[in-house]
Amino acid sequence: MEQTIKLLEKLISFKSTADRPEEIKRGFEYIASLFDSGKFDVQMPEKNGKYSLLVSFKGRDGLRPRILLNGHFDVVPAENEGQFEMKVEGNKAFGRGTLDMKGMVAVLIEVMRELGTLGSPQDIALLLNGDEEVGGENGAGYMVREVGMKPEFVICPDGRNPESFNLINKGKGVLWLELVANGKSAHGAYPWEGENAIEKIMGAIQKIKVLIGDVEPNAWKTTVNLGVIETSNKTPNAVPDYARAVLDIRFTETLAKTPKELQEKIQNLIPEVQVNVLEESALFFADETDPLLQQFKRVAEEVLGKSVPFTYSHGAADVRYFGEIGVPGVLFGATGENMHAEGEWVDLDSLEKNKEILLKFLASRPRV
Repeated sequence: MEQTIKLLEKLISFKSTADRPEEIKRGFEYIASLFDSGKFDVQMPEKNGKYSLLVSFKGRDGLRPRILLNGHFDVVPAENEGQFEMKVEGNKAFGRGTLDMKGMVAVLIEVMRELGTLGSPQDIALLLNGDEEVGGENGAGYMVREVGMKPEFVICPDGRNPESFNLINKGKGVLWLELVANGKSAHGAYPWEGENAIEKIMGAIQKIKVLIGDVEPNAWKTTVNLGVIETSNKTPNAVPDYARAVLDIRFTETLAKTPKELQEKIQNLIPEVQVNVLEESALFFADETDPLLQQFKRVAEEVLGKSVPFTYSHGAADVRYFGEIGVPGVLFGATGENMHAEGEWVDLDSLEKNKEILLKFLASRPRV
């Protein structure tokens, strides 16, 4: 535990927000220095000023490992710089990124180093990204889409896990759509002489809501959020000839299998409105019968001494980029609270338990 605390304290001290790429790079250089160059290969890919760190065992293909450990080193900005100084109270470590997710980054580093003591090179790699909090396109997205990274299975310990502990084997796809409607301006007293672009766009949004259906809290079901709506109008007594809206859609396989399929379905539904894709990512999905997933579940249950259920995520993590190419995996995390907020903390005991689960699972994998 002492070693974990010391390493985590150092990781927290790096102000690794997306607007500080040099700080992320400096943090990655520190992490790279922890790995014995005689046992490990370390690379620092870069895309559009965003850095990642790839650690693999010498003699192994780091881009196509059997198991990939995946996490992110970037954090959201802190309200005050004091949050980059970690404090420990009892079994809780406080600081920006302790829970999301430098606590588990420290565990992943220690796991890789301990695996390096086993004698023969492991078919396991570690990928840390520096842009997850701002979308991940230049980190995991770049590694998958342009570099060609394709592991057999991904373990991503990102986020918060309840004390009951569960394994996330599926996450919703993401589609941000910009809707643009054009109309005809007129005086507000004579609306029949114009064509109201706001009404046109609201009608389109209503059709989309009917397609998606009612919101059911915490259900594995597609949702839509109207996040932006605007018009060129500056006064209420004019018929607007332009309107724009942005929708955040989180979809499941029951509505569409890919972002493109969903975009085309919506465009066909509302031909009167222009539909532009601003952001998209695939569903993350792993069949519960997958042998590696089942083995991970068994190991977690042995270490924790209780049943571990499968569940799903409404949000998104870097693992979704591997979902684009059909790579299965699992998401889980440490116990803690206040992610992205002042007073963020992680339970140190949960970090130790997660480390034990990972080591027991990974050390049992064939190393040939």
